[in-house]
Amino acid sequence: MKKVFSICVLSLFFSTQSSANFFDDLVDAVEKSAKNTATNMAADAASGMIRDMFIGYSAEQTKTDTQVSKEYEQENGSLPVNTTVSSYKTRMLPGSAVSPGTKVTVKSSIEVIPGKNGKQAKIEEQLTIFDNEDNSLVLKSMTKSAGKSSSKGGQFAGEFTFTLPEGLPQGMYPIRSTLLLNGELAGDQDHQLQLVMRIDELDEKQMIAIVDINH
Repeated sequence: MKKVFSICVLSLFFSTQSSANFFDDLVDAVEKSAKNTATNMAADAASGMIRDMFIGYSAEQTKTDTQVSKEYEQENGSLPVNTTVSSYKTRMLPGSAVSPGTKVTVKSSIEVIPGKNGKQAKIEEQLTIFDNEDNSLVLKSMTKSAGKSSSKGGQFAGEFTFTLPEGLPQGMYPIRSTLLLNGELAGDQDHQLQLVMRIDELDEKQMIAIVDINH
């Protein structure tokens, strides 16, 4: 009788343990699902706000193709066979940390050397903003012409402008500016833009970290 009772107690114990484990796993699954749902909703909301955000672009030619050709020949002896990008640099203003409603400007300096073949050059700039959580997720991307369609090259100054909207989650948003020459990648520059509610909330260590990221 004692043996039967012991077996029953053990069976009840393991049954109770099994049920407890089942409910623990169920609770974990529900919490994980809720967390994933909240994360996805936040990402969707951020994506929607960025998608509706206006991005302006302007570009001006600061040197003609003749001018850059002459300068290049003086330094290198002769022009390249094919049109070539000799320089592509960008900088982000007012800095790497901004609060919502602050205008952000990504300035670029482009120099394209005409090739000996004399072909026209299609010069374009692309700005891409990535999600602060999933850095592989593109929130917004746009491509604009940096030079005239009849251009063979030259020096250009480009400028993207945008304002991160109120309600966008705080965090580090990777930003990439890309230069395309005749539809092909000719250069790119990466920046990290940190969105904070107030700039003065950043302490000295955070500011040093932000500076390190951009150098």
